Parts: sequence; C-alpha cells; structure tokens
Amino acid sequence: MVDVLKTKTLPGALTSYDLLKTLAIVLMVVDHVGYFFFPDDMWWRIYGRLCVPVWFFLIGYAHTRDIPMLFWVAAAVVTLSMLVSGEHLFPVNIIFTLILARLSVDWLFRHGLRNTDALLGMFFLLFLLSGPTLLLFEYGTLGFLFTFIGALRRRKDDVQAPPWMIWSFIAASAAAFILVQSLLLPSLSAAQLLVFVVGMIAICTLLYHFRPYVFESIDAKRFAPVVLLQLTGRRTLEIFVLHLLMLRAGALVLEPDRFSFLSFKIF
Repeated sequence: MVDVLKTKTLPGALTSYDLLKTLAIVLMVVDHVGYFFFPDDMWWRIYGRLCVPVWFFLIGYAHTRDIPMLFWVAAAVVTLSMLVSGEHLFPVNIIFTLILARLSVDWLFRHGLRNTDALLGMFFLLFLLSGPTLLLFEYGTLGFLFTFIGALRRRKDDVQAPPWMIWSFIAASAAAFILVQSLLLPSLSAAQLLVFVVGMIAICTLLYHFRPYVFESIDAKRFAPVVLLQLTGRRTLEIFVLHLLMLRAGALVLEPDRFSFLSFKIF
C-alpha cells in the first residue's frame, strides 16, 4: 500500500483519494445546482450536504499543513463572484473555513486527546461555537469536528482512546451536523430527513474505514475513464471554483429575482 499523500508525484494509477474526492465533487455539484436553480426542492440540498464532511475530513487526514497560495487565490475569486452575483460577504466561503481548519487541526488534536474529558469538551466547544461562527464563515466550527476526526484516523496509532469513544465522537458529530443543517434547510419532509440521516451514517462509515491506497492494476493506459476520475480527484479546487463561476453566471441570467449584479449584502 502506498500513501499517496507523502509522494511528491501522483501515481498514474487510480487511488482511493481519487474515488473519495470524485464522490464529494458529484455531491457538491448536486448541492450547488439545487441552490442556484431549484431552491424549493430540498432533495438536491440533502444529497449535496453529504459532501461537506468529506472535505473537512480530508483536511485533517492530510499529511501537510501548508496553505498553498492557490487556496487564497481561489477563496478570493469565489468571494468576488459572490459579490458580483449579489449574494453576501459573510459568511465567507468554505475555502476560508477549510484554511482555518487546516491551521487549527494540530491544536485541536493536541488538546482534544489529553483525556476523556478533553475529548468531550472538544466536541461541545466546537458544537457550541458553531452558532456564532456560522455567521462569519461557512459551516463554522461544525466542520472542524470532521477535521478532528480526519486527524484521529490519520494518526490512529497515536490515539489511546478506545474505538467506542472514537465512534461516539463521530456519531455525535454527525448528529450535530444533521441537526444544524436541518434547521438551516427549510421544510424538510420526513423522507428527506431519513435520507439525510442514512446518508450521513454511510459517509461517516466510509470515512472511518478510509485508507490511502493505489489500485496498481487500474491506470489510464488500460482504462480511459480513469483519466476523468483522476481529473475530478486531483483538480478539486479548480473544479470547485470554475463550476461556481459558471453556475453564478447562469443564475444572473436565469434567476434575476434572486441574483442581481453587484447588489450584494454584508451578511
């Protein structure tokens, strides 16, 4: 097994990161299409919200803590697009939240694993702070819960806590995410809430068992579709920015009642 996070050159074969990020990309696009063009149909948003834990988990799971300049440029471009389309400045977009998560993950890991009480306190700290921080950056400290989980799984050999305690933290984080997002998404039906809960259970189980892996026998030379999976798995930031620019441009034309050129709000 090759840890592709520690290699400087990405392998030509398909990796587990390619598959996980592609899944998140698909769910993300579904979420944003629903937001821009089908605001009254919550099914789009329910499926789309399932991508959020993946992005934050991968921040904590990553080996590096560097913040590439591309992150800052992408965050600025997305912010500018929001202002142009008449949306809002705050909360700032999720790229800023992911940057904050990466900057804080080692502190969270260090202080959250001192003992059982510290782990419990870390959950309540991040959960309670999610209310006010949601006003400042997307998903607030709620997303940091999954960044913490990513660090737990990445450094599992350093974690002395028993599996039941880790699973309890994951379950509580999933429940908190479901609760907050259900309040933010209006008029969820019982069926939509059920799908949301089942989807979160599936995503959290997938993240818990995630491992870096290279499928040596599946490469672009043998299977052409692998190129697409590698594109979505290795150019996620670029895809994130480009698809938002395209959707916002379309919304300015097709949804003038909701999106108006440069008529943005601060909050």
